[in-house]
Amino acid sequence: MRNAIWLVILLGFVGCAPQEITEQIPIAGRRSVTFRRIGNEFVKAENDRFAVVEAGLTTYRTEGKNFVRWQFTIRPRPDTQLALVEVEDVTGRRPALIIKDEHPQIEELQWSQQSPLVRATPALVPWLFSPDETTRVFRITVTEPDGKRSSVYQATRYSAEAKNKFRVLMGPELQNPPAS
Repeated sequence: MRNAIWLVILLGFVGCAPQEITEQIPIAGRRSVTFRRIGNEFVKAENDRFAVVEAGLTTYRTEGKNFVRWQFTIRPRPDTQLALVEVEDVTGRRPALIIKDEHPQIEELQWSQQSPLVRATPALVPWLFSPDETTRVFRITVTEPDGKRSSVYQATRYSAEAKNKFRVLMGPELQNPPAS
């Protein structure tokens, strides 16, 4: 009887576990890419040359103004050397280059880079201020010293709630920032 109770409890937990699903998302060039997702999170992309560790948005505030930038981290396979790393946002109709690192450095077995700062305003980052869920798709391309290129696509989803928390975290912009 006790084993039957544990089995029912265990099955209850298994039933609550997020299921893996696949999702097709349109990208630049009138194509679609298939992504795997568990719950709200997309599985980190990888190929035989490198794996994505991080692809996300960060905030920065200076002189009362809010900024955002993308943060990317990849982990090259042991036999992969980096000569160039490019990250493009392929969410829209045309790819937009956001990072081009011509001298990539590996630190603690990873390459990590941030995009330039962008003012966090509805005019410049409209998707962050929309009430709808937003998915951004990035193409990360590694070029090795011998010219071999490999790419992966990484999707990142922001729910309406996550975007709202992001905006609360940034806080309101100050019209006349305090003197330092």
